[in-house]
Amino acid sequence: MAASPFARGKASSLMAEFEATSSSPRGLAKLRDLEDTAVLLLFTPVMMPAGFLEDDQKISDDDNDSQIDAKAPVKQTGRYATDPFEMLGKALSKQHRRVRHVPYVPSVGFTPTHDQFLEKADAVIAVSCEPEMNGGASPGVDLETTLAKQAAFIGNVASELEEAGRQVPMVNLSFGGDEWENQVPSYSRIWVGPRYNAEEVVNVVNLIYGGSD
Repeated sequence: MAASPFARGKASSLMAEFEATSSSPRGLAKLRDLEDTAVLLLFTPVMMPAGFLEDDQKISDDDNDSQIDAKAPVKQTGRYATDPFEMLGKALSKQHRRVRHVPYVPSVGFTPTHDQFLEKADAVIAVSCEPEMNGGASPGVDLETTLAKQAAFIGNVASELEEAGRQVPMVNLSFGGDEWENQVPSYSRIWVGPRYNAEEVVNVVNLIYGGSD
């Protein structure tokens, strides 16, 4: 099936960001050069990202290496049984076999457990996103606080690497509004799209690893 004009435009936008950050010593392109034995650490926030429940989360592709089959999580006792970022972890693991997926709670921040995983990481992808808003809830200060806490976590990750003197490739994949500026120049921030869904995951993983649009 041919890609929609929107999908092609989005892929082009991602490619422009990819090329703009490729020259950075910690840029996105460095992820392609990881050894098979290297550990790729994926940090994702514990929350429901905006857009995840709006679309049918199932995409099939003729190429099994880029196939994603993810469904909206099943709600059980007030919590979700499936981590929505699991499909991103699975998509990355089809390209690199040693992916360690570690969630973080924005309100708790960077913990010793995160530090232990970071010490063994050869590359880092840290995800930030706008949360799914409950019906009747207004973004306002709560949204700004949530985004700020995610930014603080990612900044702490970058600071830990800097203080340890480690030249580890690090990328922040951001889903949601594109106005959130990167405040830490030591890593690349890539705005993936306005929502988190299987299509955007396929686009960014293909660009990281050289797949087709």
